[in-house]
Amino acid sequence: MSSDADQARQLADLFASMAQEIDAYREQHFNDLSVPQRTILEDAIQKLDDAHDTFTSIAIQDTLNALPDDISQIAAITTQAQKTLKHLNEVAKIVSIASSLAGLAMAITTADYGLIPTAIVSIANVLNQPDTPPAATA
Repeated sequence: MSSDADQARQLADLFASMAQEIDAYREQHFNDLSVPQRTILEDAIQKLDDAHDTFTSIAIQDTLNALPDDISQIAAITTQAQKTLKHLNEVAKIVSIASSLAGLAMAITTADYGLIPTAIVSIANVLNQPDTPPAATA
Protein backbone atom coordinates (compact mmCIF):
# COMPACT_ATOMS: atom_id res chain seq x y z
CA MET A 1 0.00 0.00 0.00
CA SER A 2 1.19 3.50 -0.65
CA SER A 3 2.66 5.53 2.14
CA ASP A 4 0.12 8.27 1.30
CA ALA A 5 -2.73 5.88 2.10
CA ASP A 6 -1.03 4.88 5.36
CA GLN A 7 -0.54 8.52 6.34
CA ALA A 8 -4.12 9.40 5.46
CA ARG A 9 -5.41 6.47 7.51
CA GLN A 10 -3.22 7.52 10.47
CA LEU A 11 -4.56 11.07 10.27
CA ALA A 12 -8.12 9.76 10.06
CA ASP A 13 -7.53 7.68 13.20
CA LEU A 14 -6.01 10.64 15.04
CA PHE A 15 -8.92 12.93 14.21
CA ALA A 16 -11.43 10.26 15.22
CA SER A 17 -9.60 9.72 18.50
CA MET A 18 -9.51 13.44 19.25
CA ALA A 19 -13.22 13.75 18.50
CA GLN A 20 -13.98 10.88 20.89
CA GLU A 21 -11.85 12.42 23.65
CA ILE A 22 -13.50 15.82 23.31
CA ASP A 23 -16.95 14.23 23.20
CA ALA A 24 -16.20 12.21 26.33
CA TYR A 25 -15.06 15.38 28.09
CA ARG A 26 -18.17 17.23 26.92
CA GLU A 27 -20.42 14.46 28.25
CA GLN A 28 -18.58 14.18 31.59
CA HIS A 29 -18.66 17.94 32.18
CA PHE A 30 -21.90 18.76 30.44
CA ASN A 31 -23.42 20.61 33.41
CA ASP A 32 -20.20 22.55 34.01
CA LEU A 33 -20.15 23.94 30.48
CA SER A 34 -22.08 26.97 29.35
CA VAL A 35 -24.30 26.65 26.29
CA PRO A 36 -21.78 28.54 24.11
CA GLN A 37 -18.97 26.26 25.37
CA ARG A 38 -21.04 23.15 24.56
CA THR A 39 -21.72 24.53 21.11
CA ILE A 40 -18.03 25.20 20.51
CA LEU A 41 -17.13 21.66 21.58
CA GLU A 42 -19.91 20.13 19.48
CA ASP A 43 -18.74 22.13 16.47
CA ALA A 44 -15.14 21.01 17.06
CA ILE A 45 -16.25 17.37 17.35
CA GLN A 46 -18.16 17.65 14.07
CA LYS A 47 -15.17 19.21 12.29
CA LEU A 48 -12.86 16.49 13.62
CA ASP A 49 -15.35 13.82 12.47
CA ASP A 50 -15.47 15.51 9.06
CA ALA A 51 -11.66 15.48 8.89
CA HIS A 52 -11.72 11.79 9.80
CA ASP A 53 -14.15 11.11 6.95
CA THR A 54 -12.06 13.15 4.51
CA PHE A 55 -8.81 11.38 5.36
CA THR A 56 -10.55 8.01 5.26
CA SER A 57 -11.78 8.85 1.76
CA ILE A 58 -8.26 9.83 0.75
CA ALA A 59 -6.87 6.57 2.13
CA ILE A 60 -9.50 4.58 0.25
CA GLN A 61 -8.84 6.46 -2.98
CA ASP A 62 -5.07 6.01 -2.63
CA THR A 63 -5.62 2.32 -2.00
CA LEU A 64 -7.84 1.99 -5.07
CA ASN A 65 -5.28 3.91 -7.14
CA ALA A 66 -2.59 1.49 -5.97
CA LEU A 67 -4.48 -1.54 -7.26
CA PRO A 68 -5.67 -0.80 -10.79
CA ASP A 69 -5.18 -4.42 -11.85
CA ASP A 70 -7.08 -5.67 -8.82
CA ILE A 71 -10.12 -3.47 -9.51
CA SER A 72 -11.17 -5.60 -12.48
CA GLN A 73 -10.61 -8.72 -10.37
CA ILE A 74 -12.70 -7.22 -7.54
CA ALA A 75 -15.47 -6.30 -9.99
CA ALA A 76 -15.44 -9.78 -11.54
CA ILE A 77 -15.53 -11.64 -8.23
CA THR A 78 -18.26 -9.45 -6.74
CA THR A 79 -20.35 -9.80 -9.91
CA GLN A 80 -19.93 -13.58 -9.72
CA ALA A 81 -20.90 -13.50 -6.03
CA GLN A 82 -23.99 -11.43 -6.80
CA LYS A 83 -25.12 -13.88 -9.50
CA THR A 84 -24.49 -16.83 -7.19
CA LEU A 85 -26.46 -15.25 -4.35
CA LYS A 86 -29.50 -14.76 -6.60
CA HIS A 87 -29.75 -18.49 -7.30
CA LEU A 88 -28.52 -19.96 -4.06
CA ASN A 89 -30.67 -21.57 -1.41
CA GLU A 90 -27.94 -22.99 0.81
CA VAL A 91 -27.88 -20.87 3.97
CA ALA A 92 -24.32 -21.74 5.01
CA LYS A 93 -22.93 -20.76 1.61
CA ILE A 94 -24.91 -17.52 1.55
CA VAL A 95 -23.53 -16.64 4.99
CA SER A 96 -19.98 -17.48 3.84
CA ILE A 97 -20.32 -15.36 0.70
CA ALA A 98 -21.78 -12.45 2.67
CA SER A 99 -19.00 -12.68 5.25
CA SER A 100 -16.30 -12.81 2.57
CA LEU A 101 -17.81 -9.84 0.71
CA ALA A 102 -17.94 -7.87 3.96
CA GLY A 103 -14.27 -8.70 4.54
CA LEU A 104 -13.39 -7.38 1.08
CA ALA A 105 -15.41 -4.21 1.66
CA MET A 106 -13.70 -3.69 5.01
CA ALA A 107 -10.25 -4.23 3.50
CA ILE A 108 -10.96 -1.61 0.83
CA THR A 109 -12.63 0.94 3.10
CA THR A 110 -9.90 0.70 5.72
CA ALA A 111 -7.28 0.96 2.96
CA ASP A 112 -5.70 -2.30 4.06
CA TYR A 113 -4.02 -3.24 0.81
CA GLY A 114 -2.52 -6.40 2.30
CA LEU A 115 -5.94 -7.88 3.05
CA ILE A 116 -7.54 -7.12 -0.31
CA PRO A 117 -5.96 -10.03 -2.25
CA THR A 118 -6.72 -12.38 0.65
CA ALA A 119 -10.35 -11.25 0.66
CA ILE A 120 -10.63 -11.80 -3.10
CA VAL A 121 -9.25 -15.32 -2.75
CA SER A 122 -11.65 -15.97 0.14
CA ILE A 123 -14.64 -15.02 -2.02
CA ALA A 124 -13.37 -17.13 -4.91
CA ASN A 125 -12.91 -20.12 -2.62
CA VAL A 126 -16.45 -19.85 -1.29
CA LEU A 127 -17.88 -19.45 -4.79
CA ASN A 128 -15.98 -22.50 -6.01
CA GLN A 129 -17.20 -24.77 -3.22
CA PRO A 130 -19.66 -27.34 -4.50
CA ASP A 131 -23.23 -26.91 -3.36
CA THR A 132 -24.38 -29.31 -0.69
CA PRO A 133 -27.31 -31.36 -1.92
CA PRO A 134 -30.49 -30.91 0.10
CA ALA A 135 -31.05 -33.50 2.81
CA ALA A 136 -33.49 -36.24 1.94
CA THR A 137 -36.80 -36.02 3.73
CA ALA A 138 -38.25 -39.08 5.35
